[in-house]
Amino acid sequence: MTLARDGLGEAGDVVVIHLEGDLDMQTEERVVAEIKAALTSAQRDVVVDLSAVPFLDSSGVRALLRGRDAAQKRGVRMSVRDPRRIVEEVLRITGVAPLFGLPDPR
Repeated sequence: MTLARDGLGEAGDVVVIHLEGDLDMQTEERVVAEIKAALTSAQRDVVVDLSAVPFLDSSGVRALLRGRDAAQKRGVRMSVRDPRRIVEEVLRITGVAPLFGLPDPR
């Protein structure tokens, strides 16, 4: 798993975390730690870019939920963007897609 972070907007309004690689049991703690680190500089939003994540399992879903919980406690919104089709399908099947700002496909 490769992690990178960018700040966008004025005064760190939006922080984008770019993930590359599988989001699973092996990477869960690193991803949660990165989201929590991003929260220290995000004023309004944290966006997790999933475009380079080919695989997401239940541990990966849990990592995103843990990150979202931490964000909510700080008053920061967390969303995901550009998931691959299979990753988006996992988020939809588990019922968490709306929590991360993914539109309803209907």
